[in-house]
Amino acid sequence: MEPMMSGLVIFDLDGTLALTSEVDDSCWIEAAHEVLGLESIETDWGHYEHSTDEAIAMELISRRTDLPPTDDTVHLVRDAFIRRVEAAAGRDPGLFRPVPGATTVFARLRDAGWQVAIATGGWRTTARLKLKVAGVPDSEIPAAHADDAYPREEIIKQAFDRAAAVSEEAFERVVYVGDGRWDVIATDRMGIGFVGLAGGDRADVLRAAGAADVRPDYLDFPAFLSAVNRRATPFF
Repeated sequence: MEPMMSGLVIFDLDGTLALTSEVDDSCWIEAAHEVLGLESIETDWGHYEHSTDEAIAMELISRRTDLPPTDDTVHLVRDAFIRRVEAAAGRDPGLFRPVPGATTVFARLRDAGWQVAIATGGWRTTARLKLKVAGVPDSEIPAAHADDAYPREEIIKQAFDRAAAVSEEAFERVVYVGDGRWDVIATDRMGIGFVGLAGGDRADVLRAAGAADVRPDYLDFPAFLSAVNRRATPFF
């Protein structure tokens, strides 16, 4: 029997599904100060070689400290970051709001015949927490995280592979939804479609990086779905 053919929409997390970029930045600054002794760090993640948590931690350790650039040191940063995200969620859940329409976008895409997955540059533990507090249902969503690979392209590829394994379908088309210019760059390198998720100046940044379709949120779902259909490309 021939495998069923369908499309896959892969989502970033921070700024794409949950409005957590600000609290994420703050927790990163605090964790880097506690573990690495750094007074400040660049939180425009596009300045790093790989805009993913595990890779950023390793780059900071290697370039700005005398600490051993090992997984153990990276995990000290990770654990400090997790503690801060957990504390922030307990203190003020309002810092973890969903992007408007994100709580239903997975179900609506499935109703429209698409499968969904998550590929985030964040660590797995904090990614799951952010989605839980934001009210974005992810328990059955195939996902890949910064724990899985350094390059964003590899994280996206792992999310694709996991979604294919779970659904037992051969995906005919794929599109990635993200809010950072590093997302545009990663999908361009991979040769897959991209839909931007941003408003105002951030939308202009995505367009300047090459994004042809940028939506402010998911509230106008038919418009978002049209963008997905326009930008989805084959991926082998």
